[in-house]
Amino acid sequence: MKDKHSEESLLSAAWQSAPLCLGLLDVRGCLQYSNPALQALIGEHGNKPLTQWLHPQDRDTFDYALERARRQQLDIACGELRLHSQEGAYKWLHTSVCWVSQADSGIDHFLVRFTPTRSTQERAEQAYLLSFALDYTTDGALLLDDGLNICYLNDAATRLLGQRRQYLMGQSIGQALVPLALHSDDELRELMQGQGPVQLELSHPVDGTRYHVSVRFNRFYYDRRGYCLALLHDLTEQQRLADTLLHNERQFRALIENTHDAVGRLTPDFRLIYANPALEALCRLPLVEARGRPARDAFGDNSQVDIMADLVREVALSGDSLEEELIHGIDGPADLQHHYLVQLVPERNASGAITSVLSLARDITNIRKAERRLAQSNQQLRDLTTRRESAREEERKLIAQEIHDELGQHLTALRMGISMLHLQFGAKAPGLDNAVDGLMQLCDRTIQVVRSIATSLRPAVLNMGLYPALEWLTSEFRQHTRIECELTTHSDEPALSDDQATTAFRIVQEALNNVARHSGASRAVVSLERLDDVYQLDITDNGRGFDPSAVNTRSLGLAGMRERGISLGGEVVIFSHPGQGTTVQASLPITPAKEDS
Repeated sequence: MKDKHSEESLLSAAWQSAPLCLGLLDVRGCLQYSNPALQALIGEHGNKPLTQWLHPQDRDTFDYALERARRQQLDIACGELRLHSQEGAYKWLHTSVCWVSQADSGIDHFLVRFTPTRSTQERAEQAYLLSFALDYTTDGALLLDDGLNICYLNDAATRLLGQRRQYLMGQSIGQALVPLALHSDDELRELMQGQGPVQLELSHPVDGTRYHVSVRFNRFYYDRRGYCLALLHDLTEQQRLADTLLHNERQFRALIENTHDAVGRLTPDFRLIYANPALEALCRLPLVEARGRPARDAFGDNSQVDIMADLVREVALSGDSLEEELIHGIDGPADLQHHYLVQLVPERNASGAITSVLSLARDITNIRKAERRLAQSNQQLRDLTTRRESAREEERKLIAQEIHDELGQHLTALRMGISMLHLQFGAKAPGLDNAVDGLMQLCDRTIQVVRSIATSLRPAVLNMGLYPALEWLTSEFRQHTRIECELTTHSDEPALSDDQATTAFRIVQEALNNVARHSGASRAVVSLERLDDVYQLDITDNGRGFDPSAVNTRSLGLAGMRERGISLGGEVVIFSHPGQGTTVQASLPITPAKEDS
């Protein structure tokens, strides 16, 4: 008990001798106890609310601090408040309040503390520091009195307004910001009550340069007088960028609106967001009705629209661009159909998520028509070439047959006649032997020439089938070039028509000629095998090889082989690489051989 009494005595002595003004308030804010320093300042108080001694403009601030102290149970600083003294004047005091709770008694209080404010010199230093800090900001600051005249401005404001500080001090806001001169004082005060900034276009007083500023007004009261702080932010660069962006957007829109390509924007679930006039012309609905609706409502419901919807979903899921050819009007007549090459590109927002898909469709109908006409022309040329080659082969066959049969028979009869003359008159004319021998040798050479001509026109062995013809060709190739040549077969005699067999023979003949002239090979292999419904004919060598893409397009030998393969309904492919030899591969479709009439 003695220790507790000593502690209470010590606290009471501290309360009584404290130089600070201390007061104890109840939960309603009424002053119950005060130390001598506070009593000396305000006099006798009784159990009255402390706000009675506060300046009316400071009461709301103090009540708000009490509420915060009660709710947060912390020491809350109220800033500098004006307290009415018993001398009849208000004094500025730094005020703070904290929550005091007695757990054993259940009684709660507020402890309020008043301390003297800074000295005049400290206030001047604080004001100078504030002015110094404002001069280092990039935004302009104008302090206006209740008459809307400038009573302070920082360096940034003088730079923005293009005038000296001495000239601007005391001017009205309408003189400094010329566009505001069009408003009356009441309109300006109403404008300053607004929450948002005001954008103005100003002209520099020296060079006349146009620039834009954003002005935000903040009204407040100090010592019962109204003030307004105007903050100026330079928007010239932002406005320039915005104007440039608007200009570029207009140019881009003009480009999109006037292009012949159909441009549109679709959502990932295939809804139409935008369509330029070219795309709108393909829609069944006007854009104002089609926007936001499923694209099927605008384009119809058919297989091409289904493909388009699947492509849009795939682009939205994968994030990769796609390209596809689609046909508009596929359900209608062929001459009214339009072919479009459609490119789909994903569009992403700032976070990288795909929000829409941009479609660009180019009309390639004329290109497809030109391709069809070109394909028809090429096919006609191939048919003509095939017919000509067939006619040539037939002529060769007939000429070779005539030479072999007619001329060969005559030469044989001539040789036999010379031989008979030699037998009949050789004994009576001794000098006739040498002349007859010369004529016999000439006949033999002529017969050999005739056979060679007939063979070069069309080998007679070709009439026996493709295999015997290839065996004869490879044998002749070995004899004339000294290059090892082998024929391998994997099936019975191929069921080819006479035209097919002749074409296959000519392909092998041309390929072996190229081996002999260009490859520098020491070995060649000719193979023929049946694969499903085609015959595959390969001519391979171990020569120096070449780059097929670098071959002169005017080379007729390779082109001739390819055309021969196409004429049979197959193809001829050439595989080669420098230093790795060459393979000529011909694929011939299987067709029943036609009987010769």
